[in-house]
Amino acid sequence: MEEFCKKINVEHKVYPYNSLFGTTLEQILELRNGEKTSSCSICGILRRRAIDFGASDLQVDVIATGHNLDDMLQTFIINIISGDTKKIGWMDPDTSENKIRKIKPFCEIYENEIVFYAFTNEIPFQSEECPHMNEGIRTEIRNFLNSLEKTHSGIKNNMYKSILKISSTLKESNNSEWKTCSKCGNECTGDICSVCNTLTNLRLN
Repeated sequence: MEEFCKKINVEHKVYPYNSLFGTTLEQILELRNGEKTSSCSICGILRRRAIDFGASDLQVDVIATGHNLDDMLQTFIINIISGDTKKIGWMDPDTSENKIRKIKPFCEIYENEIVFYAFTNEIPFQSEECPHMNEGIRTEIRNFLNSLEKTHSGIKNNMYKSILKISSTLKESNNSEWKTCSKCGNECTGDICSVCNTLTNLRLN
């Protein structure tokens, strides 16, 4: 990634977990009491905070992430089966006038199409799978959706259209009041943010 950014003249900056949280992901995972709390959920919480920190540090107006259509569908199903309907409302496209907007430019594009485009245009991409990918249920959901799409072409697109309608409705019903985390000072909906809560619980265990 560093070499590619140099090639296209884009600044490349890294924000390691160790410098932000005083520990690495592998060290954090060793503190878990078994694998009831998946590495994906822990990494996701820390990654979002790292992205927010980077955006603030670089003083950007928009955060663009690489989530594709498959990512969106998998996340939707995970939120459904975990009963976390509030997060479904957060999947609605950010059209707000917030100081920093978060967008997903690839959210309507199939993962395999993105890979094919990168491969044919000689754009380097991460091909090595996460060593923890089989811990959670996401891989099973990915395989399930791929099997449906193979038999019923276009079903992923239809599902995404439904997600947009559902998330738009739930977004308007999410009236959580934003507060300031008592530990780190970042915005959150509770007294303590998810990052501080996660790190505290893992260290206590």
